[in-house]
Amino acid sequence: MQICAVIPTHNHHTALANVVAAVRACGLPVIIIDDGSDALARDAIATLHAPQNDVVVHRLDENGGKGIAVMTGFAIARRRGFTHAVQVDADGQHDLDRIPDLLTAARQHPNAIITGKPVYDDSVPTARKMGRWATHVWVWVETLSLNIRDSMCGFRVYPVAASLDVWKREGIGAKMDFDTEIMVRMFWRGADVISIPVRVIYPDGNISNFRLWDDNVLITLMHFRLVFGMLVRLPGFVLHGGKWQPDTANTGARNGTEADNISHTRRSQHWADIDERGMYWGMRFLGWVYKTGGRYLCLGVMLPVIVYFFLTGDTARKASRKYLRKMARVNGTAPPRWRDSFRHFWRFGEAALDKVAGWSGEIKMDDVLFPDGQQGVFSYLPKDQAIVLLVSHFGNIEMIRALASRERNFRVNVLLHQKNAARFGKVLQKLAPESQVNLIEVSDIGPDTAIMLRQKVEQGEWVVIAADRVAIGARDKTVMVPFLGDPAPLPQGPFILAHLLGCPVYMAAAWRNNNQFEVAWEKLTDRMVLPRGKRVEAITKYASQYMAWLEPRVRAHPMQWYNFFDFWARPKDKDDQ
Repeated sequence: MQICAVIPTHNHHTALANVVAAVRACGLPVIIIDDGSDALARDAIATLHAPQNDVVVHRLDENGGKGIAVMTGFAIARRRGFTHAVQVDADGQHDLDRIPDLLTAARQHPNAIITGKPVYDDSVPTARKMGRWATHVWVWVETLSLNIRDSMCGFRVYPVAASLDVWKREGIGAKMDFDTEIMVRMFWRGADVISIPVRVIYPDGNISNFRLWDDNVLITLMHFRLVFGMLVRLPGFVLHGGKWQPDTANTGARNGTEADNISHTRRSQHWADIDERGMYWGMRFLGWVYKTGGRYLCLGVMLPVIVYFFLTGDTARKASRKYLRKMARVNGTAPPRWRDSFRHFWRFGEAALDKVAGWSGEIKMDDVLFPDGQQGVFSYLPKDQAIVLLVSHFGNIEMIRALASRERNFRVNVLLHQKNAARFGKVLQKLAPESQVNLIEVSDIGPDTAIMLRQKVEQGEWVVIAADRVAIGARDKTVMVPFLGDPAPLPQGPFILAHLLGCPVYMAAAWRNNNQFEVAWEKLTDRMVLPRGKRVEAITKYASQYMAWLEPRVRAHPMQWYNFFDFWARPKDKDDQ
């Protein structure tokens, strides 16, 4: 790591010699950029040019602004072989005794921005302090993070090449908007920001280059740019699980063979490998927006996210079109258009919002239509008896789970794929800390799972499992049953589990119907019997009964079927997804 110091200056010269001396005392070569200073300051600055002492003065004939000056210095630094540069303001406000601390942090974190976090004395103007706080709040919004504690301090260590690349590609503000904008944009690119407290003073007679009207306008426009940039990047933020960049940021450097392998892997994904992208942070963010501004604000925020997933989710989009074509054929309706597929995605987004509302307690009993005039979940489903509840990815089964879990001393055990259980568990803990739902991670249903669930049943608890998706380890353990006119694979596991648990088995579904939710349930059997030697035939019979019960509801509400993969693909097909 080769480090120098870059000092931009416009008419600051009285403290500059002392600043240069302090920097040189730390062993750093110095590059001074005279940003079009007036004659008196220009001459004073020129006298500091001493290449033999590793101090270089480079003059810009016209005042271009701080950003121009700093980036000019970085370009010179890169040509001279420096990898990092300490940006130091020329007015002597910062405690330069902290330079060694900044350098230590930079060597430990070479890809990060190391920045001073000002600690002010009584000399700071009140208006300046209030203005800085306004910018801090905007930056927290723009980054969806509190990591940047101060974005305006002109005392930093930058990685030179990365900074120049951001400057070149993203059109950063050139004047007083520079410090904040480059930090936010580098943060979006995945650079860490490490803050070190630095004492800052406003000495008597200090000349400020801040133009009250012009620079405030520039800073305001900068925040508009950054907020818009945040909204454009928001789908990616959700996609990467609350990060602006994926963990493997260097995928573009792979060779062609590796890229081909990655592409092939993605094409042949099992449904469980199609990550429920950014679920934890996405649901947390939705919960905050919902509580702050209500349902309609939340839908407005979700629109660009859903558009992003619709445009980039090739596998899900094709699966949606295939499903909607089957539905049109069965229902005798017109073939679907692309807008129908987008509406399918939109309804899925609404379902995510309904999950948030349900677990946040925003859905009341009056919002739910129970079958046959019943008054609640436990009017038909037994509260004091263990049952297995077969559900699917139709509608929003969260309504039943959320409503049932509000009952004290009543527990619901939900089996989820292991990649998603931990994430949803964290969401649930935030949205409904009093919930009685126990999320159980499984990738396949084996003896250990069955024994553990048997204990739950003996305690009178419910077991909820989706019967419409095949687990990763059970692709060869399926039965083919009719659904929308074609055979589809259903997993044997849920039916085998229900048989082993030996308790009544119910089918349940819930879905949105305008401003209310409808609920349906029906007992499948008092006890699932799988005779030895005829197990597959028995499972096929139960699975067919389940899908025959579910299909009319799916046909009546086709946009609420949320299996965004090829549901009819045979498990051993080449393109099994």
